[in-house]
Amino acid sequence: MAQMIRYEIKNAMGNVFAIFFGIIFPIIMTLVFSSLLKSQVPADQFGKAMTQLFITNLLMSPLALLFIGFAALFSQEIEKDITTRMVLFGFSEQKQLKAKFVAQALSLVVAVTVYSLTVLPILKIDTPSLFGVLVLMGAVIVLSFLYFVLAYSIAVLARKFSVTYGITMTFYFVTMALSGMMGIQYDQLPSGIQVIARLLPTTYIVKDVPKLWTVSSYNLMPMLQSFLTFAAITGLIYMFAMHKKARRIG
Repeated sequence: MAQMIRYEIKNAMGNVFAIFFGIIFPIIMTLVFSSLLKSQVPADQFGKAMTQLFITNLLMSPLALLFIGFAALFSQEIEKDITTRMVLFGFSEQKQLKAKFVAQALSLVVAVTVYSLTVLPILKIDTPSLFGVLVLMGAVIVLSFLYFVLAYSIAVLARKFSVTYGITMTFYFVTMALSGMMGIQYDQLPSGIQVIARLLPTTYIVKDVPKLWTVSSYNLMPMLQSFLTFAAITGLIYMFAMHKKARRIG
């Protein structure tokens, strides 16, 4: 199992796209925008603005690594029948999937750590409360798991790298746009588009976590409802993917 995990980590770290958009790009964007905001944000609001910037760009890592990156790698393995050949060598699909998840999780930890250690000394964000840190950590962990399951399901359904990549990239940019990660805030969206945006947990992470960052309590119900809805949709897609896979094997 350890050998398989090392193999999967090597694959994940060898994905140039995922490394760039999951680690390098968030750092670059954060440093660039922090420099621009210095002359535009009042001094008493600067810490809050930097906190918003830090949290928003941190969310690029699970999107790029666990969603697009993993989906791209796994769809290529399916297309080339690598997963089937691994079964013949004694590695069951369950073992392969566990190794992939552990490898992707470790890769995300590295990405978030590198991002945080690079930008935090420069940003000078507001000092967080324990509540704020725990909410952010919990949200990122749950969101990352859901992205992994969704990426796996899409790859199983599409079975081709090109189709999988197209779907995940579309979802990536839609998520970025609707969640307020590309400059347009949730409140600026048309009411009809806001309905769709509320289905994305990233919308609430970007919108609410900076507000609760320094406090000890906050109404998390809208965020929890968004997570539950997104989890339900992900679960339905996963079950459909498993049903289709079972029919194909049968």
